[in-house]
Amino acid sequence: MPAKKSTVVTSRTIKARLSDTAMLGKLEKLKADKGWNDSDLLREALREYLERERLRDDMATMDKRFGTTLKRLAQKQNVMRSEMAVLVAFMHEFSGLYLFHTVEPLVDVRQSAAADAQRRHEIFLRRVEKAYRGGNPLDELADAEGED
Repeated sequence: MPAKKSTVVTSRTIKARLSDTAMLGKLEKLKADKGWNDSDLLREALREYLERERLRDDMATMDKRFGTTLKRLAQKQNVMRSEMAVLVAFMHEFSGLYLFHTVEPLVDVRQSAAADAQRRHEIFLRRVEKAYRGGNPLDELADAEGED
């Protein structure tokens, strides 16, 4: 069996000289209220100081992590903006090509063409919604064109 390690507690005297009378008055009142002596007061002050230092270190670490997270989110946001810019450019080009290559309906069939366009647009929107929700709108493409 290994021998037990002995823990030796050492102490050291630390002295402090204060010349601020207002601070001395507050410290004397605190000592009286708590029933402390000078050593108790100094020990508690040092304990609180060290705890604040630890909290400052923790906050600095958290700030660093937070900054890293914000940087990563900003990078993701830039990627999303780029992807949206591609989609906007695609839609711009597509609509230009569509309008260039599509003949406007004759005046006497415009009302029926508009009604048909509205029906087909509603089908298109349902398919877009289904694709957005994770479905495959192409599965029902033939059926969708026949919907009224």
